[in-house]
Amino acid sequence: MPKHYIKQESLKLLKTIIWDLKFAIRYNIVTVAVVITALYTIIIKLVPGADIPEVVASLIFSDPTMLGFIFTGAMVLFEKDANTLQALAITPVKPWQYLWSKAVSLTLIALFCSFGITIIARGINANFLWLSLSVTLSSFLFIFIGFIGVSRVKTFNQYIILIPLFMLPTVLPLADFYGLYHTSLFYLIPTQGSLLLFKAAFKTATCFEIVYSLVILTLSVTVAYILAEKHYTKFIIGKTRK
Repeated sequence: MPKHYIKQESLKLLKTIIWDLKFAIRYNIVTVAVVITALYTIIIKLVPGADIPEVVASLIFSDPTMLGFIFTGAMVLFEKDANTLQALAITPVKPWQYLWSKAVSLTLIALFCSFGITIIARGINANFLWLSLSVTLSSFLFIFIGFIGVSRVKTFNQYIILIPLFMLPTVLPLADFYGLYHTSLFYLIPTQGSLLLFKAAFKTATCFEIVYSLVILTLSVTVAYILAEKHYTKFIIGKTRK
């Protein structure tokens, strides 16, 4: 593949990411994320015992999962209403650039919020490598799942109905994280890997737990992306071209 082609496509991706960040600011997605982060920090500071690793990890866990999923749907539906997707259908922006632009821009917001919560709650007493990997991979996963969900709906109210269906299985490993219930079946759920990386960030984790987490999250992100691209091409872009 020619170097000039790679450079051209990379620049196109970068411009799309910048556009999506501006879009997130314009439509108050960043504002909502910052407000939720502020509420989390207030809880940590005012509620006794809320600064323990398990609680902090749970609050951050909701950032890349719930917010990534919800914001993906919001951005795509906003673009549908603004006829942006119709314009994209005839532009040289490729599906992979559109999808990864959303993933990167929303993940940058998630990282900013997650770092803010962590620093306020724990100072620098955390492993930011594992924290970054957990937030990034989890965010990618749920953003791509968000594309799969939003591809079949027309309104945000319809999208809201999907949230429990998609989110319920992903929060089940929290029972193991809090020591309430343990089963090996949780290791089939990708978010078990997310929580184990949070464990590594705030406490300690075994080599097996870290390797398992990185492998299952990477595989899950790959599968979710492939499905997201198919749904985006068929149900989102495909419909706008008709």
